[in-house]
Amino acid sequence: MILYHMSQTLKLADTLTPDHQKNISLVQPFVQALERSLDCFYAMVLNGKYLYAVLGKFKLWEWSDYAKWATEGAFEYVRKREFPNSYSRMKSNYFYDDLPNCKKLYEYDWGSESEEEQQKVHLFEIAVEDTAPQRRDMNIYDEAYDAMSETQDISLVLACARRYFSGEKTENPVWEILSDKPAKAVKDITDYLRSENGQYPENHCF
Repeated sequence: MILYHMSQTLKLADTLTPDHQKNISLVQPFVQALERSLDCFYAMVLNGKYLYAVLGKFKLWEWSDYAKWATEGAFEYVRKREFPNSYSRMKSNYFYDDLPNCKKLYEYDWGSESEEEQQKVHLFEIAVEDTAPQRRDMNIYDEAYDAMSETQDISLVLACARRYFSGEKTENPVWEILSDKPAKAVKDITDYLRSENGQYPENHCF
């Protein structure tokens, strides 16, 4: 099956490695806190919020983004308890099956970055050895992240996790495809991201 993947580090013919940045270590403590109690989780979230403010003084926001790791922890907790047959976000690779969405996401994530940073991003066709990858609406995850970041509304975050793993969708879904099966970059189609005329290779949907 051919799907699409954007990366600043992947190279042609590389095999994708789930959680290659080892972020699970930043997520697991939040899962453990929820396994103990909601109060324990909330205390950890507020501690993370304080740490984020402190590290922000030194411009270390990326790795101290408590809202991201807390949201991922909440999603993993719900998945393990209620949707054990669903792929874990932290143990999967992420793909897209729609090229126009790839371009939209590229412009959203990197459109305001410097030319140097934009040039690091590549779009690949990926051969995925999975006959049944799982489609999830990224908008639902983003809703959960915003709730965690802005108001620390844990009930809403947990509700979003249930909607996400149930396969629910928003009015205008942005589909991300999860799979933990072997996957390999087989074609570099980065030129599509920079194209102005909308020309792109044949779209492969699963």
